[in-house]
Amino acid sequence: MRTERSWYAVVCLLVCGLSSLLLVACATEKKDFMASARELESRTLFAPAMKEYEEAIEENPNNAEAYYRIGALANELGNTEFAAQKFRQALNIDANHPGAKRAMTTYHINRGTIARQQGRLSAARSELQAAVRVDPRSSVAQLELGRVHEAEGRLDDALRAYIASAKADPQNIDTQLALGRGYLAQKQYAEAETALKAVLDANPDRAEAYTGLGEAYFHQGKKQPAQQAFEQAIRHYLLKGRRDLAQQVKERADTLFPPDSETKQ
Repeated sequence: MRTERSWYAVVCLLVCGLSSLLLVACATEKKDFMASARELESRTLFAPAMKEYEEAIEENPNNAEAYYRIGALANELGNTEFAAQKFRQALNIDANHPGAKRAMTTYHINRGTIARQQGRLSAARSELQAAVRVDPRSSVAQLELGRVHEAEGRLDDALRAYIASAKADPQNIDTQLALGRGYLAQKQYAEAETALKAVLDANPDRAEAYTGLGEAYFHQGKKQPAQQAFEQAIRHYLLKGRRDLAQQVKERADTLFPPDSETKQ
């Protein structure tokens, strides 16, 4: 009887030991959903990859990267609204997630730019202000917002946006051109001259920069450089086949410098 009990005890110990080993093995072999999803994504198996990312979120609801990756895949498949929803969820968890931040900023910039081109300025402003809230250092978002403000006649706001855009990316020629235009509108001619010279240093063919520079020179009393800048603008517009714009510049120059007047330094 004692032998049977001893044998039963040994069997119980073995069973318990095996169960513990199985539990440890299961824990060790826990599936890495993120790694599995990335592997599927690398094979362009987007739908299965999204399911794996969803499993990762089920396992950890604060997985910002998984939300971002689902959004990126949705964006790849053309579902931009669903993608934006996932990017927002990622940013709600991690406001500085680089991928989600970049993607959400781009989403608002695209919508704002389209709205501006369609003449829907209020909608454009809302979208671009949203882009700036996500990333205040986005040169493109600030530039596009400035263009909307300028189109609305909000010249102070436009100039502030252009200055922010130039600060974020001083090498952006379109920003420097807009900044020069913004300074001209505010009659800050020396600042306009600096911005427009930066444009021409980087790209000597920008006819519109010569036009603005001519205005900046003229209003500072630099008449000969102004006249030369207008002549350069006319020449470059003609080289581009834009006789209409060349004629506009000529008419402006003739107004400032009547043919019978003497040009002074």
